[in-house]
Amino acid sequence: MNQTRPVVVYGASGYTGRLVCESLTKLGVPFVAAGRSQARLEAVASEMRARGGDCMARATEHTPQGLRELLRGAKVVVNVSGPFSLLGRAVVDAALDEGVHYLDVTGEQDFMLEVRRDCGERFERSKLLLSPSAAFLWGPGTLAAEQCLETYPGAERIEVVYAPPSLQTVASLQSMVRVARRPGYAIADGELRLLPTPTARRFDVPGLGSRRALRLPAGESTFLLGHPGLVQCDTWFANNDLAMAGRAIGAWSSLSKIVPGDALDRGSDRLIEKLKRDPPPEDPATARFVVTVTAQGPGRTVRAVVKGTAAYIVTGFLGAMAAQDLVAGKAERFGYRSLGQAFGVRHVITRLREVGTRMTVDGVEPDRAAPGAPARRTTEQQGGLHVAR
Repeated sequence: MNQTRPVVVYGASGYTGRLVCESLTKLGVPFVAAGRSQARLEAVASEMRARGGDCMARATEHTPQGLRELLRGAKVVVNVSGPFSLLGRAVVDAALDEGVHYLDVTGEQDFMLEVRRDCGERFERSKLLLSPSAAFLWGPGTLAAEQCLETYPGAERIEVVYAPPSLQTVASLQSMVRVARRPGYAIADGELRLLPTPTARRFDVPGLGSRRALRLPAGESTFLLGHPGLVQCDTWFANNDLAMAGRAIGAWSSLSKIVPGDALDRGSDRLIEKLKRDPPPEDPATARFVVTVTAQGPGRTVRAVVKGTAAYIVTGFLGAMAAQDLVAGKAERFGYRSLGQAFGVRHVITRLREVGTRMTVDGVEPDRAAPGAPARRTTEQQGGLHVAR
């Protein structure tokens, strides 16, 4: 039973999990550091308590019963245990069973679409938030797109460009390799359409220069699907090394027609664990990122730019901030929602300033809004995704 601490961080001993715990500690939110190794979790909890945090460690088995017992009595779970296509659904189901809000840090679009389709309506009926990707991918891009749509409700086309630092954890690379082998989608003609083989394009990124980018299956399309009048939404990842690997990504994807997918996933996970190590802590002086969003419609273009440092620290903060606001009862909308849709776009923009991340729209920062300001209402269908191939 967990009745004294409202937040559970599942996967707390990993690179990103520790950052969520650090942010919760700074925000003064009591939490349980959970996962599968009691010794590693005790080390995290001891460190957070030394910083003044109210934290306990609890190991559990990754089974339906174990996860339900872990979440019983909690209000929010922040799931940091990936790859999510392998491990995430069990945590979503346990959260729904126990009446717990669900947040995670996934960048895996296939998982996001699965839980939107299967669980979004049930979470909404239960007045629970289901918000995957409360993270650098795909949080700032979705937030900036939503701000553009508030600024210009007549926008028909959205283009998102992420220009991240090169830092990458073991778990992030595992997820990226899995995603590369799966079908990906973007909004075209107002519905989800299958993306073609990755192709590169060059963008001029404010402050960072020219970069080659790949169009990726992203979270923005999962959150903006069904927005009135929106006919197109594309997301690009501006990283020169990744863009050069476009053909290799296409070849890797085609292997699934020959080799069973589960075998490829297990093999790539093991190989990455052998060859890669988690990076050192981010250096804000060098780990800069930029996210740009361009919204176009009849006779008008609106542009939002998000600038910050330390993308993984931003990820840890977004999960912790959303958990804090859920415990405080600040959510305005439930079901499958982005953070902006749940808490209000300008509220989340204002909170991101706490970690040095700022947004401008056409060169001007959005007005500061009272915490909890509601997001612009949209009409959408929670289940039964219409996907055109």
